[in-house]
Order: sequence, then structure tokens, then C-alpha cells
Amino acid sequence: MAEALLSMSMDEVAKHNTKEDCWVVLYGKAYDLSKFARVHPGGAKLITDVAGMDATALFDPIHPKDIMEKLLKPDIMKCVVEPGSIKPQQVAKPVVKAKAAPKKKVASQGAEEEEEEWVFKKPPLAAMLNSFDFESVAREVMEPQAWGYYSSGGDDEITLRDNHLAFQRITMRPRILVNVKEIDMTTTMLGIPCSLPLYFTATALAKLAHQDGEVAIVKAAFKAGVPYMLPTLSSYTLDEMLGACEPGQELYAQLYVNPERSRSEQYVRKLEAAGVKALFVTVDAPQLGRREKDLVVFRRTFLLFVLLILVLEKSLNFF
Repeated sequence: MAEALLSMSMDEVAKHNTKEDCWVVLYGKAYDLSKFARVHPGGAKLITDVAGMDATALFDPIHPKDIMEKLLKPDIMKCVVEPGSIKPQQVAKPVVKAKAAPKKKVASQGAEEEEEEWVFKKPPLAAMLNSFDFESVAREVMEPQAWGYYSSGGDDEITLRDNHLAFQRITMRPRILVNVKEIDMTTTMLGIPCSLPLYFTATALAKLAHQDGEVAIVKAAFKAGVPYMLPTLSSYTLDEMLGACEPGQELYAQLYVNPERSRSEQYVRKLEAAGVKALFVTVDAPQLGRREKDLVVFRRTFLLFVLLILVLEKSLNFF
């Protein structure tokens, strides 16, 4: 039987507010993140800024509630915070972006006139002709940290560019004098029937793009008749994603192997019991990737997001 956690007041937890002794409260539980702060890719300050505070409001909009238990060792969880003991000044709040002042121009008579601020208007979905259209709109409407995460590559992004160029060299085999009055693009992928030869691949933290995150993708995949690969590092829990499935909907799943193999085994068993058809083991990230665009944006605007990436990617020591 697991040991019951100690119960402490928030005032007591708040004493652990230094670089060497850094506790952070999430969902009513205090975690000792001192060691993570020392190797944090965005700098220790991003964690120590919320040391001794409740950072749930920063963490919750993006991450699944069970991620700490799933990825962290149990001894990092130090106590349960006594209900009602958290004061407003002990809660870390998201930074609210200040609204830019309207630009002004000088009229011909010398008097000042307000210039209307240009605001990007998202075009209708029907106006999107290709994937590049989606990318250009995403750059305008996403928060900087979301765009930085989704669009970045490692270091100088050479591999990212090479992958793009390599994909462009793949061509379709032309077929001439073939009856194309009725076209059937249905196929199967790893035993799953598909309306066309595409699938939704695993992408971490979909709530960065929209509050419905992976749940919306599960529903869209079913409607489109294509498979979805459930991500390991999702914004919603596995149970929430599976709960969004329609009867008979078939899925793939991604796996980052945890050094504590028992955790990976539990995850795989759960996927198997849910009827997931295929498991994709990620093997290209044995060490933490250095995504420079990512880091610059997070230093300016975000506090705890990179911590989660660090927790996961630092655990990917396969061999």
C-alpha cells in the first residue's frame, strides 16, 4: 500500500522558494523541482520564479492532469497542500499581454489622427487550398510559444529543411488514358480502413493550438475516416482521448520509452486493452533536442512548459 502524503499549509510550502530548495504546487500537491531547475534548457529562472508558489494556472491550460505522476519519480511529490491555505499572492498567474496602443499619424493640417490598428482576420476553412495556407494562417493566429514549438527544428534547422526538400522530390506515377469518372482513394493502413492514404500523426500538446486539443483531433479523424496516432505527450489524458472515440473507431499510438520500463509496460497494456491497432516507438530523440526558436520564445513568455519537455526527453535513454 502506498504511503499517505503529508499534509502541509501553503505558508509552509512557500518557505521552499530558493534555487537550492525549489518546490512548486500543481493541483494541490507540492513537487520538489530543485534538480530540474539546474538543468533546465530555458534557464533555472523559469522555474525558480514560481518557487514556493501554486503554478497550476500556468500549467493546466496545456498539460494533462496525470502527467506529473506519469513521468516523475514518486519521491519528487512532497506533500498535499491543505485546502483553503493558499493565499492569492501565492498563486502564479499567466502574464496578460498588454494591448498595443493605436498608432497615430499626423494629418495634413498638423493635427494628430488615430490610425486603426491592423488585425489579422482568420480566413474561412474553404479558403485553405494547401498545407502551406494553414501554416501561414497559424503563424498569425497562434500564440508565440505555440508557433515556436510547432514550427521549430533542432539548432540551425538543417534537417527540417532537408526533410521538406526530400518530400518535394516524391512524385506521383502518372496514368494516361484511364477512366477517372469515378475515383476511389480508400485503402488500408496497418489493417485500418482509410478513406484516403493519410493519417493524423502524433504531435505533443495539442492544447497549444486549441483548447479541445487531442479530443478534437480524435473526433475529426473519425469524421474524415482516417486513423489518428495518440501522442505520448498529450494535453489530455489517455482516458480522455479514448473516451472521445466513437464506437468502432480504430487508432494507432506513439510510445516514448520510459527508463522505468514498468511505466511503459503499463501504458502499452492499457493501449492494448483499448484495442489500439499499432504502436509507433519513437527512437530519434535519445537526448534533449536544442530547438533555438523554442527556447527564445519560452524565455520571454512562458514559465513551466519547457519543464515538461525536459522531463520527458531526458528520460529517453533507450540503450
